[in-house]
Amino acid sequence: MLEQHLANIGYAFINVLTSPLDMGMLILACFIGLIAGAAPGITSVAITAILLPFTLWLPPQTAIIALMAAYASAVYGGSVTAVLFRIPGSTENIMTALDGYELTKKGKSGYALMLSRFYSFLGGLVGGAIGLFFTPVLADVAVMFGPAEMFALVVMAISFLATFEGGVKALISALIGFFLATIGSDPTTGIPRYTFGITALGGGFDLVAVLLGIFAMSEALRLLEGELKMEVIKEKYGFLELMFPDRKFFIKSAPLVFGIAIPIGWLIGFLPGVGATTAAVVSYIMARRLSGYPEKWGTGIPEGVAVPESANNAAAMGTLVPTLALGIPGGAATAIILGALLIHGVIPGAWIFTYRGSLGYTVLVGAFLSNIILYLMAPIVIYMFLKLGEFLRRNIPLLALTIIFFTVFGTYVIRNSIVDIFATVFIGIATYILTRYKFPAAPMAIGFVLGPIAEKYFRRSLDISLGNPLVYIASPISQFIYIATAMMIVLPTLYTKLKERSNKAPRP
Repeated sequence: MLEQHLANIGYAFINVLTSPLDMGMLILACFIGLIAGAAPGITSVAITAILLPFTLWLPPQTAIIALMAAYASAVYGGSVTAVLFRIPGSTENIMTALDGYELTKKGKSGYALMLSRFYSFLGGLVGGAIGLFFTPVLADVAVMFGPAEMFALVVMAISFLATFEGGVKALISALIGFFLATIGSDPTTGIPRYTFGITALGGGFDLVAVLLGIFAMSEALRLLEGELKMEVIKEKYGFLELMFPDRKFFIKSAPLVFGIAIPIGWLIGFLPGVGATTAAVVSYIMARRLSGYPEKWGTGIPEGVAVPESANNAAAMGTLVPTLALGIPGGAATAIILGALLIHGVIPGAWIFTYRGSLGYTVLVGAFLSNIILYLMAPIVIYMFLKLGEFLRRNIPLLALTIIFFTVFGTYVIRNSIVDIFATVFIGIATYILTRYKFPAAPMAIGFVLGPIAEKYFRRSLDISLGNPLVYIASPISQFIYIATAMMIVLPTLYTKLKERSNKAPRP
């Protein structure tokens, strides 16, 4: 069995590498994904949907390879503008904007972009390898996570929000994000909620509009106010410095990247219907909690870029598992890829690796190779945006106006809605005011992302159990998650207090 599995992987590598069509589409899709991901408003989901009609004439495996490569590349590409302008090019990069932009303000934009590129590559490569070797085996594990278990995972993420600088204020920011997520029609009954009779609010606020308001518009207002004095430092780096992190940092960050970001990111991507954005959020929060220096996160530390980028790219690879093996999309982008499979007459399921093994393994190999290709192509996009960033940072008013333009443009192109533009401006102004009173912005974005997921699985669990609240703690998986959550909240705090007590104790 193992020999056959390895042989199938070997044959798939040979088929892809020796096929001019497969390799050509891989390279083209990676380049399109990189540019699209770096452009505000064109998310990883949007570019996957845009490319779908152009892949219909391709063979099934080539079409899926191209769509997956575009998706993975866009997940990385969004980190470029997140680092340079605090505009997450894609929703998966909201956490990268926190420390990445702070590094840019310190004159380390090239270093931050190197980190996002290398750790995106690392997360995608390891995540792709896990999927390649273990997808046929792990297909049954995803079925074990029902709505109650998924709700427990969201509770774990929400429980760590207090670790953000601000404490109670961080939780208040998260609750504001939750509230914003409830505006619109009830997802179950269709009844309007908090729309105040405004029909245009029936569809709720778009995720991209909210994120651009929280991060980009509020930053533009700070720039226009003149409080932010961005020191422009001419950056000079050697070739290797822009290719790889130094050995000391790699070793220092390894426990957070390999012990938290990649495993948790891949696991969350592997779970049906969650996606890479949640993976980046949860991994960042957990890594910050367990790092030993949570107060430094968000101030421009390299780990704040390495962790979310490795997590979201590992998750992008993990989303393929339920899509191929169960026929259940791991996220919005893989829902489009699932649609492409069905259009080509391929019915996903556990049998795909038995009766259509060539297709299943070829798709996994293509996803794995896309990480290598985007890593090699990324310097082109990085160079273009670095030069643009250097010019704009020398002209702060122009930088602010550029951010506002891309924010409005990126908001409008998603749904062609004027309401979304007003929402972005309003949320941006509100965030700017809140940050003046030391309310952190990131938990608000996290609350908006996690709120709908929590509500969906909370209500679905109750429906399945006919209203029995014990459903949330009935399964061993849920119990383990809640116990682990409690331990990760209590133990670091207990350790800190014991350490302080030992330091205060008189020494002989």
